[in-house]
Amino acid sequence: MIKNTLILVIFVCGSILFGQESTENQNEDSSKYPVYRGCDKESSNKALEDCSKRKIMTFIKMSFDIDMASRVMPLEQSTQFLLEFTINTKGKIEHVNAKANHKAIAIEAIKVAKRLPKFKEPGFSNGEAVDTPFSLLMTLYFQ
Repeated sequence: MIKNTLILVIFVCGSILFGQESTENQNEDSSKYPVYRGCDKESSNKALEDCSKRKIMTFIKMSFDIDMASRVMPLEQSTQFLLEFTINTKGKIEHVNAKANHKAIAIEAIKVAKRLPKFKEPGFSNGEAVDTPFSLLMTLYFQ
């Protein structure tokens, strides 16, 4: 009887250990960062995140109306703003919000963010597409 109980305990402990290991690997594989155009969707999550952030920042820098910013703030050489939005389950941008030290800068940041192209793929968690919140603090320099 003791021998059977000991075998059962070893079997249960072994199952728990292996079960935890496979769950950790499953969690790593089941969540995926949204894929921006031009980024390789086969990359790791960290590489996808870096690529997407870099491409989004480049898009914003190229699209932001720097002349407007220098007119609104003639004595300043730079401005900072916080841009927040959600990448929905279809890869589109929604719920855009911006915070800046001047209302015109925030409005321009929102306009630019709304023009971001649709993502190749949305974010995934546990194999299902999910809304992914995104925030970005940017500093733009102008003269």
